[in-house]
Amino acid sequence: MLLRASLALLLAALPVAAIAQEVGPLAQAAPQVPAARKQMLSLKAQFDEKGSLIPAGVVWRVFGSRNDETGNLPVIAQSNEAEPQIALDPGTYVVNASYGLAAATRRVEIAAKPVTEMFVLKAGGLQISATINGKLLSTDQLSSRIMSVLPNGDRRLVGEGISADSVLRLPEGQYFVECTYGDSNAVASAEVTILAGKLTEARFRQTAATLTLKLVSQAGGEAIANTSWSVLTPGGDVIRESIGAFPVMILAEGNYTVVARHDGRVYTREFDVKSGQDQDVELIAK
Repeated sequence: MLLRASLALLLAALPVAAIAQEVGPLAQAAPQVPAARKQMLSLKAQFDEKGSLIPAGVVWRVFGSRNDETGNLPVIAQSNEAEPQIALDPGTYVVNASYGLAAATRRVEIAAKPVTEMFVLKAGGLQISATINGKLLSTDQLSSRIMSVLPNGDRRLVGEGISADSVLRLPEGQYFVECTYGDSNAVASAEVTILAGKLTEARFRQTAATLTLKLVSQAGGEAIANTSWSVLTPGGDVIRESIGAFPVMILAEGNYTVVARHDGRVYTREFDVKSGQDQDVELIAK
């Protein structure tokens, strides 16, 4: 008991510094490393180096610079704004700007300061319309096939079956355009020039008409159902095939042969199509 009391008195008498020396220095917390700050990437696009900014229609995509587990560059951000501002961690990124079929891509480094990137997209718009005998056709019946004209005169397919309901955005250059009315052989074509920042309106003159085919038991009678139809050129090429009581089709101006098959029997008739003159074509089943 006396020994314990003496030891307690001895420890109390030691100075604080001595005690600290015996047990070693106090552990200190690791210094906090500040996280790298995000920086703002500002993106803009214009039709040419001296042109005004593109006000709408640009799609922006920001990718990481390394492939992910799928083998593709991961999408970090996307925007449809004309002048987006995107906060990014420091690093390397791939930025793509697309305006319809026109596009530009570049690498961008994000470091300690905000970055502004200006893209030049030399593109213009193409609007397609068509008339028959001066009457404007509904665009929902028109489609186009577009080929770019290369410097050596060759043509390269850009797209086909393209609706005429909206403006098509294309890179600046020369194009060969086929405008189809309906879904058969009423096709008009022309070369057009697309200029950066300009809308090119291409109006085609169609020469075609709408035909309704009928197989009837007597002239003016009711159309017979479950009839198979083939429309051929004078050379025997098949233009359209259909099944039904009275199929409707748009055909280019010219001479044709129609073949109707029903209940094991075949009926044929030749007829002419004149531009703008819609008509019923009847075959008598007898």
